[in-house]
Amino acid sequence: MAIFDSHLHLARLPQPLELARELHERGYRYRAVACEPWEWKAVDGIWTGASETGRFEGCGRSYGLHPMIAAQVAEGTINGGPEDLWTELRRLLESDPNAQVGEAGLDRRYAGYEPGGVQEKVFRKQAEMALELGRDLQIHCVGDYGRIIRVLREAGFGALPRPILHRFGGDAGIVKAGLSLGALFSVHADTLRKKATREALALIPREHLLLETDADESFIETLVATRGSGDAITPQDVAVMLEDTLRDVVARFSPTPQRG
Repeated sequence: MAIFDSHLHLARLPQPLELARELHERGYRYRAVACEPWEWKAVDGIWTGASETGRFEGCGRSYGLHPMIAAQVAEGTINGGPEDLWTELRRLLESDPNAQVGEAGLDRRYAGYEPGGVQEKVFRKQAEMALELGRDLQIHCVGDYGRIIRVLREAGFGALPRPILHRFGGDAGIVKAGLSLGALFSVHADTLRKKATREALALIPREHLLLETDADESFIETLVATRGSGDAITPQDVAVMLEDTLRDVVARFSPTPQRG
């Protein structure tokens, strides 16, 4: 399968090391996104344990702090305190020159979403780190895309590195604003459910489009519900569903994005 999954939570899927092997054998390439410290450690360990086998050829990693834990980050209740956490995030990014930053952003469902709140502060710090290190920035937004664009502009985004609007759900105005900053737009099945977003996709040049599954624990819940069986979920089962999910997005979306 010659499509790149730009956002997959490998460490949140069952038997991730075995799944990585299965995906490699199928030619399925992806970016493993880690958005909490425990997930950083898991992804780093998976990569270290299998990198010599070539299992991750054509794949990539991303490390960041999701807005769902921004309040804990600010309170210093994760990994010994915020300074230790930021130091570790920088270490991981510097250990892999191809790693992206994120996913980072804003989410109205979690504490600290208000303008100028802790979510915005944590997002801004990651945006600045992405610029400093020259890394693309994976962006999560449930809520105000306008604030996302404002933070990116204030941080200094313009061409490279690129903001990546993950699981994109904005409208034509956000597409135009994002393109002025060099943004990429990652298309998920949810992207195609919103009329304003579907219409906005027509404005995006093909080279600025990506595909994703955003597969995590909820992806497995869907797989279990679909199977309607008590049988254990195998890495082969997960791999097939990942392939089918991306094929479905491709089938429903035109023009077909190129490999990311």
